[in-house]
Amino acid sequence: MEKIEINDAVVHVPEGVCTVTSIIERDLASLGIRRYYVLEPVYDRRSKIFIPLEGGNTKVRELPNRDEVLSVIDGIPEAESVWVENDKARLESFSSIISRCDHREMMRLVHTLKTKQTEKMRTGKKFHSADERIFREAERILFGEFGYVLGIEPDKVGDFIKERLEQ
Repeated sequence: MEKIEINDAVVHVPEGVCTVTSIIERDLASLGIRRYYVLEPVYDRRSKIFIPLEGGNTKVRELPNRDEVLSVIDGIPEAESVWVENDKARLESFSSIISRCDHREMMRLVHTLKTKQTEKMRTGKKFHSADERIFREAERILFGEFGYVLGIEPDKVGDFIKERLEQ
């Protein structure tokens, strides 16, 4: 990632889209003086996240641009399912996808879980609570980013995707 500047919007996993509000110095007795970016989550202004300037934090990355977001959305119909039958292996696989926070993988995950959820509802079966939790987390992160980039509220991203795919 390029050098982060104050007022830049970035993604911090797992919080999502954040604004860099300042750079501060803290004296940590055992480590000496360290500099930190102060991030404020866009969708939860009550929290603050401190990220060291040194050390190449892999949990912070750039937002996609509009063309990248639209490309990911347009690829949904061809997206392969990431479903794993074994509950434990599925949880590990899905958690790994979320931690990598790759847009195409995350969209495949959200699409796969939405399809499975719809299938379960149609057959009168319950959607596994771990799958529901992962689905909500992936959707929160992805829709937060896409909403920010597209200039719409995260809760409107699902409708945006649906409308775009119906064109």
